[in-house]
Amino acid sequence: MHSRHSANLQLAVYRSLVQPTLRSALQGWGVGSLQQDALDLLMLTKYLKAEHASEAVILLGHSTGCQDAVRYCKVIQKDAEAAAPLAGVILQAPVSDREYQAGKATTADRLKTAEQMMRDGQGESILFRDDDPVGTPVCASRFVSLASKHGDDDMFSSDFTDHELKGILGHMAQIPTMLVLGGEDECMPKSVDGWALGKRMQKAIGSGAQLTFIPKGTHSLEGTEEEFVKELQPFVKQCFGPAAATIKPPYLYSCT
Repeated sequence: MHSRHSANLQLAVYRSLVQPTLRSALQGWGVGSLQQDALDLLMLTKYLKAEHASEAVILLGHSTGCQDAVRYCKVIQKDAEAAAPLAGVILQAPVSDREYQAGKATTADRLKTAEQMMRDGQGESILFRDDDPVGTPVCASRFVSLASKHGDDDMFSSDFTDHELKGILGHMAQIPTMLVLGGEDECMPKSVDGWALGKRMQKAIGSGAQLTFIPKGTHSLEGTEEEFVKELQPFVKQCFGPAAATIKPPYLYSCT
Protein backbone atom coordinates (compact mmCIF):
# COMPACT_ATOMS: atom_id res chain seq x y z
CA MET A 1 0.00 0.00 0.00
CA HIS A 2 1.31 3.43 -0.92
CA SER A 3 2.27 5.72 1.97
CA ARG A 4 -0.36 8.27 1.01
CA HIS A 5 -3.03 5.56 1.34
CA SER A 6 -1.74 4.79 4.82
CA ALA A 7 -1.90 8.43 5.85
CA ASN A 8 -5.46 8.72 4.57
CA LEU A 9 -6.47 5.61 6.50
CA GLN A 10 -4.92 6.78 9.75
CA LEU A 11 -6.65 10.16 9.53
CA ALA A 12 -9.94 8.50 8.62
CA VAL A 13 -10.19 6.09 11.52
CA TYR A 14 -8.22 7.98 14.22
CA ARG A 15 -6.20 4.93 15.12
CA SER A 16 -2.58 3.88 15.01
CA LEU A 17 -1.43 2.25 11.81
CA VAL A 18 1.40 -0.26 11.59
CA GLN A 19 2.70 -1.25 8.17
CA PRO A 20 5.05 -4.22 8.72
CA THR A 21 7.87 -5.18 6.40
CA LEU A 22 7.66 -8.96 6.34
CA ARG A 23 10.53 -11.23 5.43
CA SER A 24 8.75 -11.87 2.13
CA ALA A 25 8.57 -8.17 1.22
CA LEU A 26 10.09 -6.72 -1.96
CA GLN A 27 12.56 -9.25 -3.40
CA GLY A 28 11.66 -11.80 -0.74
CA TRP A 29 8.25 -12.73 -2.13
CA GLY A 30 9.67 -15.41 -4.43
CA VAL A 31 11.23 -17.46 -1.63
CA GLY A 32 8.69 -16.85 1.15
CA SER A 33 5.47 -18.62 2.09
CA LEU A 34 2.07 -17.81 3.54
CA GLN A 35 2.86 -19.71 6.70
CA GLN A 36 6.03 -17.67 7.22
CA ASP A 37 4.09 -14.44 6.68
CA ALA A 38 1.33 -15.47 9.09
CA LEU A 39 3.86 -16.35 11.78
CA ASP A 40 5.62 -13.00 11.25
CA LEU A 41 2.29 -11.23 11.77
CA LEU A 42 1.55 -13.33 14.85
CA MET A 43 4.91 -12.37 16.32
CA LEU A 44 4.07 -8.73 15.70
CA THR A 45 0.59 -8.86 17.25
CA LYS A 46 2.01 -10.60 20.30
CA TYR A 47 4.60 -7.84 20.64
CA LEU A 48 2.02 -5.08 20.27
CA LYS A 49 -0.17 -6.62 22.94
CA ALA A 50 2.70 -7.21 25.35
CA GLU A 51 4.63 -3.99 24.81
CA HIS A 52 1.97 -1.47 23.72
CA ALA A 53 -1.17 -2.85 25.39
CA SER A 54 -2.95 -3.10 22.04
CA GLU A 55 -6.43 -4.45 22.72
CA ALA A 56 -7.63 -5.09 19.18
CA VAL A 57 -6.41 -5.06 15.60
CA ILE A 58 -7.88 -4.93 12.15
CA LEU A 59 -5.78 -6.70 9.54
CA LEU A 60 -5.73 -5.18 6.08
CA GLY A 61 -4.23 -7.27 3.31
CA HIS A 62 -3.54 -6.04 -0.21
CA SER A 63 -3.01 -8.44 -3.13
CA THR A 64 -0.96 -11.39 -1.83
CA GLY A 65 -1.49 -9.83 1.58
CA CYS A 66 -5.07 -11.07 1.26
CA GLN A 67 -3.79 -14.65 1.32
CA ASP A 68 -1.64 -13.69 4.31
CA ALA A 69 -4.70 -12.36 6.13
CA VAL A 70 -6.74 -15.49 5.39
CA ARG A 71 -3.90 -17.70 6.66
CA TYR A 72 -3.40 -15.51 9.75
CA CYS A 73 -7.04 -16.04 10.69
CA LYS A 74 -6.31 -19.75 10.86
CA VAL A 75 -2.94 -19.46 12.62
CA ILE A 76 -4.24 -17.16 15.36
CA GLN A 77 -6.90 -19.69 16.37
CA LYS A 78 -4.14 -21.77 17.96
CA ASP A 79 -2.55 -18.84 19.82
CA ALA A 80 -5.38 -16.35 20.32
CA GLU A 81 -4.68 -15.51 23.97
CA ALA A 82 -1.13 -14.30 23.37
CA ALA A 83 -1.93 -11.96 20.46
CA ALA A 84 -4.00 -8.80 20.32
CA PRO A 85 -7.62 -9.81 19.51
CA LEU A 86 -8.56 -9.71 15.84
CA ALA A 87 -11.46 -7.28 15.47
CA GLY A 88 -11.78 -7.52 11.69
CA VAL A 89 -10.17 -8.25 8.34
CA ILE A 90 -10.09 -6.25 5.11
CA LEU A 91 -9.18 -8.05 1.89
CA GLN A 92 -8.32 -5.44 -0.76
CA ALA A 93 -7.76 -6.87 -4.24
CA PRO A 94 -8.21 -10.59 -3.44
CA VAL A 95 -7.18 -11.76 -6.91
CA SER A 96 -6.15 -15.22 -8.08
CA ASP A 97 -2.39 -15.54 -8.54
CA ARG A 98 -2.98 -18.76 -10.48
CA GLU A 99 -5.26 -17.08 -13.01
CA TYR A 100 -2.86 -14.14 -13.27
CA GLN A 101 0.09 -16.46 -13.90
CA ALA A 102 -1.95 -18.43 -16.46
CA GLY A 103 -1.93 -15.36 -18.68
CA LYS A 104 1.87 -15.53 -19.08
CA ALA A 105 3.44 -17.54 -21.89
CA THR A 106 6.20 -18.87 -19.63
CA THR A 107 3.99 -20.27 -16.87
CA ALA A 108 3.17 -23.76 -18.17
CA ASP A 109 6.81 -24.74 -18.76
CA ARG A 110 7.96 -23.18 -15.51
CA LEU A 111 5.27 -24.96 -13.54
CA LYS A 112 6.18 -28.31 -15.09
CA THR A 113 9.83 -27.77 -14.18
CA ALA A 114 8.97 -26.56 -10.68
CA GLU A 115 6.81 -29.61 -9.97
CA GLN A 116 9.64 -31.90 -11.06
CA MET A 117 12.05 -30.01 -8.82
CA MET A 118 9.64 -30.53 -5.94
CA ARG A 119 9.55 -34.26 -6.61
CA ASP A 120 13.35 -34.28 -6.66
CA GLY A 121 13.52 -32.59 -3.27
CA GLN A 122 14.71 -29.28 -4.71
CA GLY A 123 11.70 -27.17 -3.80
CA GLU A 124 13.80 -24.43 -2.22
CA SER A 125 16.13 -24.15 -5.22
CA ILE A 126 15.78 -21.10 -7.47
CA LEU A 127 13.62 -21.72 -10.53
CA PHE A 128 14.07 -18.32 -12.21
CA ARG A 129 14.51 -14.62 -11.49
CA ASP A 130 11.53 -12.36 -11.93
CA ASP A 131 11.50 -8.73 -13.05
CA ASP A 132 9.13 -7.43 -10.35
CA PRO A 133 11.36 -6.09 -8.91
CA VAL A 134 14.22 -6.89 -11.25
CA GLY A 135 16.29 -9.88 -10.19
CA THR A 136 13.81 -11.31 -7.67
CA PRO A 137 14.63 -15.01 -7.07
CA VAL A 138 11.66 -17.39 -7.26
CA CYS A 139 12.08 -20.88 -5.87
CA ALA A 140 10.22 -23.94 -7.14
CA SER A 141 7.97 -24.39 -4.11
CA ARG A 142 6.83 -20.77 -4.16
CA PHE A 143 5.99 -20.90 -7.86
CA VAL A 144 4.00 -24.10 -7.40
CA SER A 145 2.13 -22.39 -4.55
CA LEU A 146 1.27 -19.43 -6.78
CA ALA A 147 0.62 -21.10 -10.13
CA SER A 148 -0.90 -24.52 -9.47
CA LYS A 149 -4.53 -25.35 -8.73
CA HIS A 150 -5.02 -25.85 -5.00
CA GLY A 151 -1.54 -24.45 -4.38
CA ASP A 152 -1.09 -22.81 -0.99
CA ASP A 153 -1.69 -19.35 -2.48
CA ASP A 154 -4.64 -20.42 -4.63
CA MET A 155 -7.57 -18.93 -2.70
CA PHE A 156 -9.57 -16.66 -5.00
CA SER A 157 -9.77 -18.44 -8.36
CA SER A 158 -13.00 -18.08 -10.30
CA ASP A 159 -13.13 -21.76 -11.30
CA PHE A 160 -13.50 -22.97 -7.72
CA THR A 161 -16.85 -24.44 -6.79
CA ASP A 162 -18.83 -22.83 -3.97
CA HIS A 163 -17.90 -25.83 -1.83
CA GLU A 164 -14.19 -25.30 -2.52
CA LEU A 165 -14.39 -21.58 -1.69
CA LYS A 166 -16.17 -22.44 1.55
CA GLY A 167 -13.36 -24.82 2.45
CA ILE A 168 -10.78 -22.08 1.87
CA LEU A 169 -12.56 -19.12 3.48
CA GLY A 170 -15.14 -20.63 5.81
CA HIS A 171 -12.91 -20.46 8.91
CA MET A 172 -13.36 -16.66 8.81
CA ALA A 173 -17.10 -16.95 9.49
CA GLN A 174 -16.87 -15.41 12.97
CA ILE A 175 -14.57 -12.56 11.93
CA PRO A 176 -16.05 -9.33 10.48
CA THR A 177 -14.61 -9.21 6.97
CA MET A 178 -14.68 -6.60 4.22
CA LEU A 179 -13.93 -7.62 0.63
CA VAL A 180 -12.82 -4.77 -1.63
CA LEU A 181 -12.60 -5.34 -5.37
CA GLY A 182 -11.87 -2.92 -8.19
CA GLY A 183 -13.68 -2.92 -11.52
CA GLU A 184 -10.45 -2.11 -13.38
CA ASP A 185 -8.06 -4.42 -11.53
CA GLU A 186 -5.36 -5.15 -14.10
CA CYS A 187 -4.34 -8.34 -12.29
CA MET A 188 -7.76 -9.94 -12.74
CA PRO A 189 -8.37 -11.64 -16.13
CA LYS A 190 -10.92 -9.78 -18.24
CA SER A 191 -12.89 -13.00 -18.55
CA VAL A 192 -13.62 -12.96 -14.82
CA ASP A 193 -16.69 -11.14 -13.50
CA GLY A 194 -15.19 -9.50 -10.41
CA TRP A 195 -18.52 -8.59 -8.85
CA ALA A 196 -19.92 -12.11 -9.25
CA LEU A 197 -16.74 -13.66 -7.85
CA GLY A 198 -16.81 -11.23 -4.94
CA LYS A 199 -20.40 -12.26 -4.11
CA ARG A 200 -19.36 -15.91 -4.11
CA MET A 201 -16.42 -15.20 -1.79
CA GLN A 202 -18.70 -13.20 0.48
CA LYS A 203 -21.11 -16.13 0.66
CA ALA A 204 -18.23 -18.55 1.36
CA ILE A 205 -17.09 -16.49 4.36
CA GLY A 206 -20.56 -16.10 5.78
CA SER A 207 -22.92 -13.48 7.13
CA GLY A 208 -20.12 -11.50 8.75
CA ALA A 209 -18.67 -10.56 5.36
CA GLN A 210 -19.50 -7.51 3.29
CA LEU A 211 -18.54 -6.69 -0.28
CA THR A 212 -17.42 -3.30 -1.60
CA PHE A 213 -16.96 -2.84 -5.34
CA ILE A 214 -15.14 0.23 -6.65
CA PRO A 215 -15.96 0.46 -10.39
CA LYS A 216 -12.87 2.49 -11.35
CA GLY A 217 -10.58 0.78 -8.87
CA THR A 218 -7.27 -0.63 -10.09
CA HIS A 219 -5.24 -3.27 -8.26
CA SER A 220 -3.66 -0.61 -6.02
CA LEU A 221 -6.77 1.64 -6.06
CA GLU A 222 -4.63 4.46 -7.41
CA GLY A 223 -6.88 7.44 -8.09
CA THR A 224 -9.76 6.04 -6.00
CA GLU A 225 -8.15 6.21 -2.57
CA GLU A 226 -10.72 8.61 -1.13
CA GLU A 227 -13.59 6.39 -2.24
CA PHE A 228 -11.91 3.43 -0.56
CA VAL A 229 -11.37 5.31 2.71
CA LYS A 230 -14.99 6.48 2.69
CA GLU A 231 -16.17 2.88 2.36
CA LEU A 232 -13.72 1.76 5.02
CA GLN A 233 -14.75 4.12 7.82
CA PRO A 234 -18.11 2.55 8.79
CA PHE A 235 -16.60 -0.93 8.70
CA VAL A 236 -13.82 0.04 11.10
CA LYS A 237 -16.31 1.65 13.48
CA GLN A 238 -18.51 -1.43 13.26
CA CYS A 239 -15.58 -3.69 14.16
CA PHE A 240 -14.78 -1.80 17.35
CA GLY A 241 -18.43 -1.29 18.32
CA PRO A 242 -19.48 0.56 21.50
CA ALA A 243 -16.03 0.01 23.02
CA ALA A 244 -14.43 2.20 20.36
CA ALA A 245 -14.44 5.22 22.65
CA THR A 246 -12.55 3.49 25.47
CA ILE A 247 -10.40 0.87 23.79
CA LYS A 248 -6.66 1.46 23.85
CA PRO A 249 -5.21 2.33 20.42
CA PRO A 250 -5.76 -0.61 18.10
CA TYR A 251 -3.61 -1.15 15.07
CA LEU A 252 -4.50 -1.37 11.43
CA TYR A 253 -2.04 -3.49 9.51
CA SER A 254 -1.28 -3.36 5.84
CA CYS A 255 0.61 -6.28 4.32
CA THR A 256 1.46 -6.32 0.63
